[in-house]
Order: sequence, then structure tokens, then C-alpha cells
Amino acid sequence: MKEKTITVQRVAAKAEEGLYLMVPFSVPEEAASMELSYEYDRKNNIIDFGLLNETGELIGWSGSNRNQIFLSDGRSSDGFASVPIRQGEWNILLGAYQIQEQGVEITYKVTFHVKGMRLLKGDTHLHSTGSDGNMSVEELALGAEREGLDFLFVTDHNNYAHNNWLRSTEQVTMIPGVEWTHYKGHMGMLGRKRPFRSFLSNSLGRTVEILKEAGDSGAFRVINHPFCRWCGWKWGLEQVPFDGVEVWNGGLEPESNQDCLSWWDERLKEGKKIPITGGSDFHKYEPGRMPASPCTCVYAMSNSAEDILEGLKKGHSYLSISPEGPMMEAWAGDRLMGDDIHRGFIIRFTFWNLKKGDVISLVSKERREEIPCDSDRLSMERKAGEPGYLRVEIRRSLIPGYPQTTVLLSNPFYITGDKVERKNVF
Repeated sequence: MKEKTITVQRVAAKAEEGLYLMVPFSVPEEAASMELSYEYDRKNNIIDFGLLNETGELIGWSGSNRNQIFLSDGRSSDGFASVPIRQGEWNILLGAYQIQEQGVEITYKVTFHVKGMRLLKGDTHLHSTGSDGNMSVEELALGAEREGLDFLFVTDHNNYAHNNWLRSTEQVTMIPGVEWTHYKGHMGMLGRKRPFRSFLSNSLGRTVEILKEAGDSGAFRVINHPFCRWCGWKWGLEQVPFDGVEVWNGGLEPESNQDCLSWWDERLKEGKKIPITGGSDFHKYEPGRMPASPCTCVYAMSNSAEDILEGLKKGHSYLSISPEGPMMEAWAGDRLMGDDIHRGFIIRFTFWNLKKGDVISLVSKERREEIPCDSDRLSMERKAGEPGYLRVEIRRSLIPGYPQTTVLLSNPFYITGDKVERKNVF
């Protein structure tokens, strides 16, 4: 992550003793987090410290007990709110509690960690003791750290109380969510603490109202395991508003996931754009069940909750069987999977964590190109063809002698016949 450091100095005069003073500084565009420290001659001087954001809102206050803090929208030092680091003029609060006769010079050092595209691994569907899971949100975060994950969406059934207890760690961003759970189907509502006021619905009309309310809140609405035999989506996939679909659920038999994949591919052929997710639907550790199985891999500008959510909404993501499963990178100029690209664009693919015998499939509206793998890494280029889409599947035989199964699914590039203009993401 790139860094930018500025230094701001302020001399507090004896005449200012007992006053609260403001020391302005500028936060640049695309800052993911920042660290602030300050130094002064502490002999017979006491300088308190606090912070206001670009709107003048109090972010925190530490008195003079500390000389350094960390701030981000997912995790901040004690006494300071976790907030987005937005561009604009912020203010350090200088509390001139005790000043020597000759005054004192205070030097503030501010280091910004600047956003940049990165690959993050996590899970969009798991449960805590807030509903029918057997692990607290704190235990889930610790487990995610052990698995090397970067984020978790905790999605308890019809319950968002757990969202008030989410605390990100240095490695794992804990993101609010809820699984709206009805006898006629389940929907993940990701990224918002309270996406609806009440989950109760006894009609299609009321269901539509709830889903619209969640959408208005900014939640990413994902129909979970729509082809499940026991709790599939019975409201009709064309009757309700939604944003994405969970094509790979870790708790389902392969046939149900394959039915969903086939349904989604048919929608792509019709010209629809539906981002996909995968979720472990984790409740407790048991044979074959663990967080991030499958693993959602998202390209995001930072590890903040909002940037991860934005990556999912744009379809800048793919699904792998596990955090150690096959991985990929695909660029068409500055565009990622999930983006529109012009016919004729060159797409550069890189795959790693492959195994001999894996088969990579490039799936478009008209054909499926299969590439056998004989090494653990492969790079290649393809030219975007006729308008439609191009997505990736990788299949592997997990047990010798058994048929191959899906171990990676990507969101597609959407190929248009017109030139696409878009601001560079960097």
C-alpha cells in the first residue's frame, strides 16, 4: 500500500493556555487509513489531543496519555471512531492544558495509506450465535485470521443485533449483514446494519416492499441458494428486486449449485448482468464445512467494508473452492471482470494454484473453450469476440478416478459492440 506523509507544526503560546485550538490539515483523495502522531517538549508542558473530520464531527479525544493513533473505517485506536477517511480539511484538536512561559512547539506527523486495487479473500454468508451458529462474532473473526481471510459478512437469520458487536481486526474486516429468512426463500442483505425494519411478510407485495427497503439502504441483495430442495426461492426469480445471486453454496449438494449456475448462464445469454457470490453458509465446524468454502475473492481498492461491498456490486470478483484453491487475475486494459469491454479488447488472464489435470473453460455466449493445465501457473491472452460475455470456470478431479467438479467460477466481462469510456481505476 502506498503511503504519503505530511508534517504540520504549531506553536502554542503561554497566552493560549487553557484553550482548545484547531490545527487544520488536508486529507488527500483515496486515503484508506491514516496514522497520526505528535511530539513536543513534555517538561512542564501538557498538550491534549483530539480530532475532527472534514464535516467538523468529533472523531475522538485521548487527552495527553497517547502520542499516536490509527484511524480507518473498519478499525481505529480506542477512543476514536472507525470512519471513512474522506478527502477534505480535517482538524487536530490541540488542548493547551499547560504551557511554559516561552511557549511550546508541537509537531504533528500524519501518514496516509493510499488506496490501490488488491485481491481480498473472504466469505459472504455465515452465521453466529446471533441465530443458529455456535460461534460468537469475535470467535468468527479469530477463525478467519487463522484461515488467512481478509473479510467476513456475518448474516444471521432475520436478526441484525450481531452487527452492533462486529469489530474488525488488523487482518480481518468484519462487515454487517443479515439473511432475510422466509419459508419461501432466503436473501442475503450485505453491508448494512439494519436493511429493514421488520422481516415479517405474508404476501408477495410485502416481500417486494422489504426488498426495496433493503435496496434503498444501500444493501447488496443476494438471493441465497435459490435452487435448494429445502429452502429454495419460491417467490419467483422474475417477480422481486435483487442485485446478485449465490450460485455456489457450501452446504448444498452439487446438483442444486449446478442448477443455479445453469440458470445464471441462461440469464447472461439474455443480456442480463447479475453479479454472483459464493457463501459457505457456515454454522459450525464439521466435516467438509468451514468458513470461506467456497471463498469469495474480490478486487477492491482497500480492505474497507465499503470498498469490498463496491467490488461485489460491480462483479469484480470470482469464487474459489477455498482460500488455497485456484486463483486468477484478468484485465482488459484497466477493466476487470464485471465491467463492460469493447469487442476486440485484449483480455490478459493469469491463473495460479493450479494442479496438473485441471481444465480451464472460457465460457461465452456461443462457445466453451477448454484449456488443459499441466503446471501450477498459466498466463494467456484472448481477444474479446462478439457482443455477449466471457467468463471462466475451472474444474478439477478432487478424488482420483472421480468426475471433475467446479473449483473456480468468475463473474464475466460484458462485451459490447461500442467503445466503452471509463475513468482509470488507479
